[in-house]
Amino acid sequence: MDNAETLAATEIAWLRGGNWGAVMAGLAMLHTRGVLAPGAGRIRRTGSLPQDAEPLERALYAALYGSIGPRELAGQKRVQRALRDVRRSLVERGLVRATSRRVLMPVLLVVLPPVLLAKLVALRAVGVTEGLVAVVVLVGIAVWLRPRRTVAGTRALAAGRVRYGDLVERSQLEPVEVGLAVALFGTPAILALMPRFAWGAGLLDGGRSSNHFDSRLDSSPWGANTDSFWN
Repeated sequence: MDNAETLAATEIAWLRGGNWGAVMAGLAMLHTRGVLAPGAGRIRRTGSLPQDAEPLERALYAALYGSIGPRELAGQKRVQRALRDVRRSLVERGLVRATSRRVLMPVLLVVLPPVLLAKLVALRAVGVTEGLVAVVVLVGIAVWLRPRRTVAGTRALAAGRVRYGDLVERSQLEPVEVGLAVALFGTPAILALMPRFAWGAGLLDGGRSSNHFDSRLDSSPWGANTDSFWN
């Protein structure tokens, strides 16, 4: 994965799915460590946090008071700070565009130059053809800047999926490997590895629904257990 090889699982998850992707990977890792339990679309602590947990995991765990929904948990201040740290790290590595380049610059390139060019054309300082060409070029640059990931970030994510494409198929995974699987493949991975937790914790549909349990999971290989991952 080139310069992304040293990224934490939650950083890779942010690269793929933004804040919610990182939160989902962090919660999957915490559950695999045996410190979270789901119920009716909410999450609660069930144990002590190990020393090797990632910073975002620590923030999620520390913000967990009583029983709380995943979206509410993701909105806690300390979790938001940890997510900003994750994003900052990715920007510094050149894998994600800074907000100013992703939002402000495209807006300026789309709005201001066409107005100025229209005035120049009106004053006959610039020809109509040249003005149209300039507008098309500037809009093209704005579109290129709009995606969250840079080219390097997209390549790193694709390389990671190739390298770790068999994670979901393995019979035993360490917490970090679970985090990597969820980070790289999102909802399909968490459903394959821990379906009961995904449904019970309300992690599906971006944490906005899935507060019910799918009875079909009772007949799955994980149905009798808390489903940490193919136990």
